[in-house]
Amino acid sequence: MAENELLLLRRLQRDVLKKGDLLEIYSQNKDRYRVLVQLIQHPLLPVHLSLDILPELNPYDLLRVIKNVRANPYVRRRAELEFSARYRKLPLGEKFTLLKTAPHSLLLYFVEENHPRLLQAILQNPFCSEELVIRFINRGGERSVFYQQLDASTWHANPGVAQAIMRDCEAPIKMILKAIPFAGLAELQRLFADDATHESVRQGIRRFLESRK
Repeated sequence: MAENELLLLRRLQRDVLKKGDLLEIYSQNKDRYRVLVQLIQHPLLPVHLSLDILPELNPYDLLRVIKNVRANPYVRRRAELEFSARYRKLPLGEKFTLLKTAPHSLLLYFVEENHPRLLQAILQNPFCSEELVIRFINRGGERSVFYQQLDASTWHANPGVAQAIMRDCEAPIKMILKAIPFAGLAELQRLFADDATHESVRQGIRRFLESRK
């Protein structure tokens, strides 16, 4: 039986199957978890069957579905919702492992995350983007924990992120000073001319501009 399951998994991964083939495989293998994981990622499996399978998947296999560009786009979006709904109940270590490799579309669900270790996982994730980091900077509420993790990353060197830091009135002075070389001349001039700008930031801007002469 195990060998037959292995052959079936290979068929699902390699063979060109029609919808009728998939329906037959589903009806005969509803109790085989690994087969269901492969079936739900097939673009021709009827959506209603995919939605029946989704609640049965563990978070790691939900992530596989979300990341598989071959899978039905609607099913992938529903998998994102299923994942985000279960996320709060997951242990911290499991959240960290999953967020380290989660795709960009899924990371967007977690812009309110405030745990330092999980913020670290997001900022180090290869799918993390300038857009996502700027969303974190512009979100409402307390952001000191986020800025601590941002300070430990290299994202301040991204010009778009550096400008967003400069425009955040609650950004720590240390973070602003670190981002000065990457913010662009126009942004530095605006910040320097702003009466609300802290004197140490003005001095940092002056030193940087003088070093460029």
